[in-house]
Amino acid sequence: MLGTDLQHEARRRGHDVDAPSSAELDITDPTSVGALAARFGAYDWCLNCAAYTAVDKAETDIRLATEINTFGPGYLSSACGMAGIKLIHVSTDFVFDGAAEEPYREEAPTNPLSVYGRTKRDGELAVREANPNASILRTSWLYGVNGSCFPRTIIRAWQAGKSLKVINDQYGCPTFTVDLARVFVDLVETNAYPDVYHACGTTVTSWHNFAVMAIKAWTDLKGIDGPIEIAAIPTEEYPTPATRPRYSVLSTEKIEQLGIAPMRPLEQALAEFVLSLDIPNAD
Repeated sequence: MLGTDLQHEARRRGHDVDAPSSAELDITDPTSVGALAARFGAYDWCLNCAAYTAVDKAETDIRLATEINTFGPGYLSSACGMAGIKLIHVSTDFVFDGAAEEPYREEAPTNPLSVYGRTKRDGELAVREANPNASILRTSWLYGVNGSCFPRTIIRAWQAGKSLKVINDQYGCPTFTVDLARVFVDLVETNAYPDVYHACGTTVTSWHNFAVMAIKAWTDLKGIDGPIEIAAIPTEEYPTPATRPRYSVLSTEKIEQLGIAPMRPLEQALAEFVLSLDIPNAD
């Protein structure tokens, strides 16, 4: 989802991009990574968007989540270090426990609540330990046109006439992959110092309000009138295998101090997102 938008944005801005598929590059295999490293010399940056993102499934699929989110980034970072190129590795707001009352800064202590969060936190450590020229870019609540994501799922369910209940006491910043790709390339073009950075949408909201806004963007596009009825429920009424942080808002001050512009408000980003959706009308 992110990788597709990132390569499009980089190419649009005149960069030479090599985007191997998972079949061409298995980051969990040191031999595969080492073989590809021979191609790295032609490039200045490596941008790692590969991740195991099935948060609930990771609670039982620990081995694979660890291989993809922890070991793989470490192998990739080591190869980049040997090739002398900079790496930016994508991480997540789920490295935090959600106990904060103000946006998390990059230096805030991590305390993941789930297997997914722990494997991503450990991946950050592996990346930085393997290569002093590596950076971490944490983001949150990704959605985009090239993969499965929350607003697409919720719009389809609403369009199909399903009764919807969505959690209203978990807060974060939804991030459109098109906007994150722009910030990502901005970060490269500033030749940012190797560090940990946060980049996410500018709108702080709950999952419930995110759902309402997504459907509103869809109905505005389609000219559909009528109320949007979604029940707001607490986390306790929708138990999941993985524990999510209640508050995972990220501070983006550091990246903005580099001169990188903030992302669009959620309403504007969703208006663009829904233009790409192919969802049949309800019968």
